[in-house]
Amino acid sequence: MSILPERLVNFRAYAGPNAEFVGLTDVELPSFDSLTESIAGAGIAGEYSSPVLGHFQSQMVKLKWRTLTLAALRLLAPQRIVLDIRGSIQQQETTSGALLTSAIRVECTGQPKHLGLGKLEPGKIMGNEFDLEISTIRISIDNVPILELDKFNSVFKVDGVDYLQKVRQDLGGV
Repeated sequence: MSILPERLVNFRAYAGPNAEFVGLTDVELPSFDSLTESIAGAGIAGEYSSPVLGHFQSQMVKLKWRTLTLAALRLLAPQRIVLDIRGSIQQQETTSGALLTSAIRVECTGQPKHLGLGKLEPGKIMGNEFDLEISTIRISIDNVPILELDKFNSVFKVDGVDYLQKVRQDLGGV
């Protein structure tokens, strides 16, 4: 059976200690850009940019609303924010043509970095935006953990393999 992933059917985003629905929003997920260091020296023909194992540059989740909401304003409180995004991905079974769905869940924690209040213009969307600087992110598909990054606890897991486990041991931890 061959499965063709097609699109995100829909999603909902929740935030805060009470998992409050944050309203009609668009979400831009972060990119994973490794921290790098240039390596050069004797025995190397030139230089190359070497990624640091399990370490990534600043990462943000961006939310955009059509109008300013109470939920958006509450996200600006200077405290740890928990963001829980739950979606459904449409897939097609290529032999039968049957449409299937898979659950996707993205959980992030972090600190509020930016809230743009948007623009006031009659009959138009306000377009306010919120940026969350993340310290952790977990992604699962059909309740199976696929990716986890916890910057404060030096955890970087992909498909169940923790690539920083030995580093934590080397530093005297578990």
